[in-house]
Amino acid sequence: MEKGEKIIHVVHSFYPVVGGIEKAVYEVAKRQSKKYDVTIITSSQVPNGKDDLHVVRIRSVRPFGMPDLTIPLIIPDLSEAKVVHYHSQNSFFSYRILSKHDNNVFTIMALNSLKSHPNPVIKILSPIYSQILIKRVLKYSKRLIVKNERDKVMLEEIYGKESYIIPDGVDDMFFTVPKTSSFKEKIGGDYVLYIGRLHPLKGVNVLIKASKKINSKVVFIGPGDVNKYEKIAQKEGVKDKCIFMNYVDDLTKIAAIDSSKAVIIPSISDYVEAFSIVLSEAWSREKTVIASSVGSLPYRISNGIDGILVRPNDPEILAETVNQVVENDINLGKEGRRKVLNWDNVTEMLEKVYEE
Repeated sequence: MEKGEKIIHVVHSFYPVVGGIEKAVYEVAKRQSKKYDVTIITSSQVPNGKDDLHVVRIRSVRPFGMPDLTIPLIIPDLSEAKVVHYHSQNSFFSYRILSKHDNNVFTIMALNSLKSHPNPVIKILSPIYSQILIKRVLKYSKRLIVKNERDKVMLEEIYGKESYIIPDGVDDMFFTVPKTSSFKEKIGGDYVLYIGRLHPLKGVNVLIKASKKINSKVVFIGPGDVNKYEKIAQKEGVKDKCIFMNYVDDLTKIAAIDSSKAVIIPSISDYVEAFSIVLSEAWSREKTVIASSVGSLPYRISNGIDGILVRPNDPEILAETVNQVVENDINLGKEGRRKVLNWDNVTEMLEKVYEE
């Protein structure tokens, strides 16, 4: 690609909303904008933020408040773009805007994962919804990108389509900031750490229940309804063991990872673990990760070598595993660090795909 050519990213959610897809698009677009003319097309349902990129929020509606069901009421003209990069085949927003452009690139995320959604209505309707969307995605996309081996294998076996694996990255500071144990003093003792949205599909309820038998405190960092989960912790009798801190900056997050005994990813659905940037962030700090065997996680973690996998939605097993790691001071994070890329690596990989 020539300097100054136009790249458009189409994504149903973006900053200031905090999440994996928002983070990935932002970090890549920020780096691409140093060389190319980059525009983010997202929904008017996304709140206005302090945009340091060219962000266009088109008028949209969002039935039932579900981000994936965001419906654009205006279809933008994308004809001037050299590359149009769409994100998430589960997104009706991307589906509606997808056009017969000569150089469409589509990132597939958590393929066929809606069938594992705990909402019975979504689970029942998912085969029809998913097939309608993926059919159009495969028809009009020149190149397909996945974030992990799971989706690559499924694309080949189910749809006969080849794809490029390009994982998400982490910020350079996760490699370079000196290690610290200062956060342990703030918490007042040993703790294990959860990082992510406070949401049932992320297994927050499971970890709260598990904390009854976990022999350390449990710290929760991430956006969401803190009051709701504090009440759940109080009901379970573990209010003093569960510490909720809401969203924190990256330096605070790094300090929290460094001082923790392990990072826990207790998700209960394939749908919410298309990649897990949290896993990469923990690995970059050489921290042991205990994760549910859902989504991309069993494809990224070599069980017992660079992390530990547990059965999802099982507080007893989770607590038992956490205690074994803490009591035996098990550290598998050094092996995991070798798998982590930074966002510059990811952006370079994308550029090669765009040019092929």
